[in-house]
Amino acid sequence: MDSSQNIAIEAATDGACSGNPGKGGWGGLILFDDGSELEIGGFEENTTNNRMELMAAIKTLEKLKQFKIKKNFKLRTDSKYLIDGYSNWINNWKKNGWKTSAGKPVQNLDLWQKIDGLRIKEVNMEFVKGHSGDKYNERVDLIATNYSKGLYQLKKNEQENIVQDDSAPQEIINLYSRIELVSKFAQKGFLLTTSELCNLLSIEENQDIKEIKQFNWRNWVIKPTSKKLWLIQENNQYSK
Repeated sequence: MDSSQNIAIEAATDGACSGNPGKGGWGGLILFDDGSELEIGGFEENTTNNRMELMAAIKTLEKLKQFKIKKNFKLRTDSKYLIDGYSNWINNWKKNGWKTSAGKPVQNLDLWQKIDGLRIKEVNMEFVKGHSGDKYNERVDLIATNYSKGLYQLKKNEQENIVQDDSAPQEIINLYSRIELVSKFAQKGFLLTTSELCNLLSIEENQDIKEIKQFNWRNWVIKPTSKKLWLIQENNQYSK
């Protein structure tokens, strides 16, 4: 991706944590004026949901510094903690020597100071209600959640390299990431709702889905269960 040519027009971030504290993940997505996208994510072994929300913003802001930014740029998040801290609380914390109004140390100080140092004039944070059908919020939520569950853990460094690889078209990068994720779902045997399945495969509801029938998708068989959930299994026809 040529950072001198692409103009970033919008971004979305999200964080997730299993246990809080527990295993965590973060996800970020940057959209560009030419229709391309940049998807990033990461995993932490022992963390909290708030720290993952902040880490998602930090990593996304770091990426945004590589690109031109359109005016009135929106970074969309479902974390009011992130928005309030970035837009309001930080100024008072700094005046108070990074203490709260009650005189207590600011929680997650290390991450807040990183965010403050990465502040971009053109970037404004905007709240979007989580799990409300917003496709970009749903997408970064999926990235963050699956990192927190370890589905990306084995290829975390590989994922970073793939995202930044200038030699491959963005649609191929996105397809590779999607296929890797589908493979992990098949290995783990996770059940999916219809909306989750369509989001994962990036497809609209087809006739088989509407009629709750088994169908094939690339190297996998998509099977309905008795509870109207979907199971992904490897298609033996393509097995070695």
